[in-house]
Amino acid sequence: MSKISIASAIPTSDLEIANFLHHRFKMSLMGSQKKLSMGEKGFFYTCDLYGNDHVEREKDIRDIVSFFNSKKSPLLFIEIDDGQEWGDLDPDNLSECSISEEEMINTLDSSKGLYE
Repeated sequence: MSKISIASAIPTSDLEIANFLHHRFKMSLMGSQKKLSMGEKGFFYTCDLYGNDHVEREKDIRDIVSFFNSKKSPLLFIEIDDGQEWGDLDPDNLSECSISEEEMINTLDSSKGLYE
């Protein structure tokens, strides 16, 4: 099982993105704006993949990717193994466990149809 966290790769003050997070994930508008303004340190979505709710998490991630792509706003994806904890990561070296958007989508595509 993998754990995924997503942040905006660059700080942004785009109100449409903040509204998306607010409406889609029930985040406060101010909270979503704050997370987005923090860029790669402002993780706004975290989940475990391949659990009982995998289908929902997959949809969430695909919706995030699609919306941010429509806004031409890059994302940062961090992936850790099930045995790791987020607090164990060095915030200054997140690139060690970052994956590309393509890798994230390939991971989701490889499990398509296995969880329904």
